[in-house]
Amino acid sequence: MKNPSPGMRRALRQAQLYGHLLVRNDRLYYPGGNHPICSVQVAREMVRSGWLRSQGGEYEITPEGQFAAETELSR
Repeated sequence: MKNPSPGMRRALRQAQLYGHLLVRNDRLYYPGGNHPICSVQVAREMVRSGWLRSQGGEYEITPEGQFAAETELSR
């Protein structure tokens, strides 16, 4: 997958801003957030693409994810 979808872009931007995302109720949230960013299924797709990595109940952005988020922000 070369280009992230709009939902993935939002999750990448939030992961970039907060450093990691938390899993609750099969959804990803930024730390302290009440509104879900995306589903765990979308996060797994981003892990397969190399943009996020999973550690326990958290997802962290990878250098490739940083690049994808920055590329999409500059458009």
